[in-house]
Amino acid sequence: MKRLPRILQIIWMLIGAVSLFEAYSSFTSKETTDPTSGYLFCGVAVFAFARYFMLRRKQFIQNKKDGKFDK
Repeated sequence: MKRLPRILQIIWMLIGAVSLFEAYSSFTSKETTDPTSGYLFCGVAVFAFARYFMLRRKQFIQNKKDGKFDK
């Protein structure tokens, strides 16, 4: 259970990376003329990266509160 927050962070980062790749491939594809799916993937990527950074900040604040940075 201790590793669950880190696993969630990695999952959100992977979702963001895959969404960016799909958005890029959607925008550069010659077959599709409607860029709506590309914009949707960009939105998902922004949301995923925002969630990743929010989870990282939460973990940092918790570690700071627990005194893990004191030497």
